[in-house]
Amino acid sequence: MKDILLWLSSTHSWLQVVSFACGMTYMILQVFQHRWMWYFSIAVSVTALIIAVSNHDGTEWAPLWAQVALNVYLIVIAVVGIIKWRKLDGESGGKIHIVPLSRRRLVTVLCIVAAGTPLLAFVLGRFTSDPSPLIDGASLVLSLVAAWLLSQSHIEQYLFWIAGNLLIIGVYAGQSKWPMAAMYAGYIVTCVIGYFNWKKNGVTVE
Repeated sequence: MKDILLWLSSTHSWLQVVSFACGMTYMILQVFQHRWMWYFSIAVSVTALIIAVSNHDGTEWAPLWAQVALNVYLIVIAVVGIIKWRKLDGESGGKIHIVPLSRRRLVTVLCIVAAGTPLLAFVLGRFTSDPSPLIDGASLVLSLVAAWLLSQSHIEQYLFWIAGNLLIIGVYAGQSKWPMAAMYAGYIVTCVIGYFNWKKNGVTVE
């Protein structure tokens, strides 16, 4: 097992390049709400999962457990999104579809972020070798919420992605994984573009 982890760790350079390429393609497709974005999302999550699981801090194995959990979750959400968006595509006539976010759902989401961040930070700091438990935990909660909002086609998902991606940049920069940090910086740019494109060209559906 140790030999496998060391080998995976040695492949991080090209895995980061693959993840970057798939990630940028995913974000560009998301701006235009193209359903193929979900398949690129799965590709990004698989490569990011391998990187997080096999991370080493010097000579010690130091998995980024929050990123591991996040990317497993994102794979599941991508499957949910594929199914949900097929229905919404029909309702919107193939145009960009936006489902209004109710006040009750927004309050629920904000409560999840407020309660989940310190809880995850505590768990990661106490029970794992995660080198950045607070930042990793906060980015995980924000990204979990954003991914679910995206699968439901709420435009507010972009705001949560921006906040989460800023923190994830800090996580990868702290590990000197600059291609991954660059990828998430690119995500922020496309999030801003996507938000305004959805707002301008989106069709509201229930």
